[in-house]
Amino acid sequence: MSYSNIKAKKVLLLGLDGADALQVKKYVAEGKLPNFKKVISRGVTTKDYSMRSVLPAITPPNWASLATGAFPNTHGITCFWNHTLGNPLDKLDYGFNSELLKAETIWEAYARSGKKSILFNYPTAWPPKTKNDIYVDGTSIYTNLRGYVDYEKVYNCIEGDFPIKEIPHVLDNTGTDCRVEGEVSSIKADISKSEYDGYGYTEPDIVTSEETGESSADVPNADQITTPIRWASGWKNAPDGAKEVVLPVNSGMARRYGLIVAEDGKNYNKVKIYRRKKDENPIGEAKAGEWSNWIYDNYRIDGKSTKVAYKIRIINLESDGSKLKFYYSFVLDLYNGKYFYPDKIGGEIYDKVGPMLQPTNYDRLNKTADEIMLESITEMYDWHVKAINYLLDNKEWDLFYVHMHGIDMYNHFYLDYTFEETSKEYERYRDLIYRIYELSDKFIGEMLKRLDGQTTIFIVSDHGGVGKNPKTEFPLIGDMWGINTGVMGELGYTKLKEVDGKLQIDWQHTTAISQRAAFIYINLKGRDPEGIVDPKDYDKLVEKIIDDLYNYRDPKTGRRVISFALNRKDMEVLGLGGENSGDIFYILEPEFTRCHGNGLSNHELLGHSMKALFAAVGAGIKSGEIIDRNVGVVDIVPTISYLAGIPVPKNAEGGIIYQALEE
Repeated sequence: MSYSNIKAKKVLLLGLDGADALQVKKYVAEGKLPNFKKVISRGVTTKDYSMRSVLPAITPPNWASLATGAFPNTHGITCFWNHTLGNPLDKLDYGFNSELLKAETIWEAYARSGKKSILFNYPTAWPPKTKNDIYVDGTSIYTNLRGYVDYEKVYNCIEGDFPIKEIPHVLDNTGTDCRVEGEVSSIKADISKSEYDGYGYTEPDIVTSEETGESSADVPNADQITTPIRWASGWKNAPDGAKEVVLPVNSGMARRYGLIVAEDGKNYNKVKIYRRKKDENPIGEAKAGEWSNWIYDNYRIDGKSTKVAYKIRIINLESDGSKLKFYYSFVLDLYNGKYFYPDKIGGEIYDKVGPMLQPTNYDRLNKTADEIMLESITEMYDWHVKAINYLLDNKEWDLFYVHMHGIDMYNHFYLDYTFEETSKEYERYRDLIYRIYELSDKFIGEMLKRLDGQTTIFIVSDHGGVGKNPKTEFPLIGDMWGINTGVMGELGYTKLKEVDGKLQIDWQHTTAISQRAAFIYINLKGRDPEGIVDPKDYDKLVEKIIDDLYNYRDPKTGRRVISFALNRKDMEVLGLGGENSGDIFYILEPEFTRCHGNGLSNHELLGHSMKALFAAVGAGIKSGEIIDRNVGVVDIVPTISYLAGIPVPKNAEGGIIYQALEE
């Protein structure tokens, strides 16, 4: 179906991952977020600014629904990681992958109409499926995270004479902190005991304790390098009294040299970075407490000299030069267009607007690290505004989809600490949450400049987020990062064994597992490679597990943990089922919910909610209307199709939001 009466020549969808409609309404009522207020006064939203997420309320399934207008059982993406019936129960596929999508996207429908789209860091858009559109990544939470060729580092420089010590970060591809590195499309979940190596961590994919699941995302994750400070010697251009440090870079394969200087001849206050001591000029420099400008360098990548860019930020520099601590950002390959389509777009953007700084991830939950993270994410947002404006001003387009992940990251990092019972610094953490909303509001304000009477803008999120209830502990079920062995082990369904000092699932004695955020799988003979449950016992076992889940009580409070649990047939009413869902779908009671993912999309807890954000403004949209309608994420695509006069994507299941439209 297509519509001939075109209301909007151009449409922008601005996606704010994790934006809580309840928080936005609260801030607007307090006179904050002026651009959100402008949208609401000039456009349309619902009574509580919200819309319903699809379940589970997790990033990939919901952005897939916002791209297709279809429910998860139709588009096929059912969690951060996906599973397909018939594969080993511990084999998970990366949910951001467009190859998992079974439903047509709106940009494919636009392409069928001869129109063009720009997809900017949009989950489930990569790899590209259309030939004449522009894609800027979409494989992870932050733009081009996989395009970085050297990991972020913290250099701890101390006066003395000792060997350089390098402790690398530990690769984490589970998605625990939503970062996935390298070429990942599927992963085998292995139980792992906690392995802490210095400041890094190895994240298991099978959750045996709260510390080995989502909570472990709070562990710092950066290369840590300790290097001695000595008096400068052998330099071409070192002032009197300067000190030096040797800096391993390029994954330890190269060295750069730092010169610590005192501009007033007494108090050390600046660090200069050189390729070689014999060089006349530094390639970059930074003062105490400040960032450098972009440092352009050449690293050897895959045997080739490659132009790269990075920044440093001085964390601490003692005035006597005896100690220096500084941050070294993710290093960007300026020529690799691997996650851009066409591939030349990456270099073109960097040439026109400069490199992009990835948000810091070296430490959290202390004032200095949190301030530096905010500085870096602010620069990232600013870069997005420049890069987006460049594309929108210089390329042909009819549809623009963008995804920004700042709010969701801050929810994961800081929401738990915004309660007085949890942290003495709760007010600082509340302010940090507000600051990321404020940053997102400024981003919205820049995009609103695109309104010209022929353009429509949708502002949406995939889900909200809640903090951990200080009065409860998370049950060991519903942790979205793999296979949960806690509650299902207590109930006798999941069995473990130790092999060579490592815990593994004992598949020969395991009848069911809890997998990902909200699914339970029967270990079924004839379907699952390790299956032991006879198909004739399937229905009774499902019924028994559901009974046991309802009867399970939190050991601390005595309260029921499971809000509801549905078998495969019943979960179809929620848009689940099919080969990418489990045998049982369950939702936790709000007080036990982990931020998002295993709660209902209307759950509220301690002033926060799971409610996704919805607002629309511009061509074809009513002005200043609060509509009395339940809006769902699957309704956005049909509404865009109607406004733009393009065919509705073939598998769309949502409806047009007629109440939001001008007559």
